[in-house]
Amino acid sequence: MAPSLFLPLPSACFYNIVLHSHSRRRFLVGSLALCLANGCSRDQRDEVDYPFKVAQTWTAEGVMHGDIVQFESVFWEPADTISLRKLIVEDGICSSRDVLEIGTGTGLIAVLCLQYNANSVVATDINPAAVNNAKYNIAMLTESTQADVRQVPHDAPMAFSTIGDRERFDLILSNPPWEDGTVEKPAEHAFYDPNFALMDSLLDGLPQHLNIGGRCLLAYGHLPAIERLLQQATQRGYGCKILDDRKLEDLETDFLPGMLIEVTVPAHSLSSNH
Repeated sequence: MAPSLFLPLPSACFYNIVLHSHSRRRFLVGSLALCLANGCSRDQRDEVDYPFKVAQTWTAEGVMHGDIVQFESVFWEPADTISLRKLIVEDGICSSRDVLEIGTGTGLIAVLCLQYNANSVVATDINPAAVNNAKYNIAMLTESTQADVRQVPHDAPMAFSTIGDRERFDLILSNPPWEDGTVEKPAEHAFYDPNFALMDSLLDGLPQHLNIGGRCLLAYGHLPAIERLLQQATQRGYGCKILDDRKLEDLETDFLPGMLIEVTVPAHSLSSNH
């Protein structure tokens, strides 16, 4: 099989992503500096024949059996999900559970869930490069046959558009786009949630797709989005708990590490088809 994944020079790492980021830009520039200082792997990867270029590879804490590969135009900022990854690795929150990840990106969270004994994982993304990136990392870093990576259609960019009416999960996880903004190309879905339609569709779909006793964990590092999430969840009668010692009033508009928020749906609001 001819090599089809090529790693550009370190100076190219994060080039496209920095151009299309606003609130996350300064954090990505820091990641770029780290990459330039430490060097990015330049090995060609030919295990899977995906026609996407590799931006870089990362050693991610908690990930076993190798590095995470990041395709070009796929968002990567592991500091967004530090607290979520800790719950997966140290607290075993996905063990023996059916997991849905909305907006999988490189597949980092999906890989961790599979490595730490999830019963099954469905991972979705609207960016075709991210869908293939997640498939690649899952294939290279896990032996699970219980992973399903799905492409979200561009004409239906809602949280559960690829999820069947009767599909339900014990864990629904997401590091959603942080800002209300206009999306002009697939990669920008990682940064912008126009009119916060994705957030609203995610909240609206929880009663139908969350199992009794299930959990929804969302990671945000943008204060206006967190405040809106808390407001919208409360309006729907959901519970909301910030799983972080930091206080909102002490945070800047954009911050890292990301903050983890748990949204709970009362049992009486869950779908009667459970």
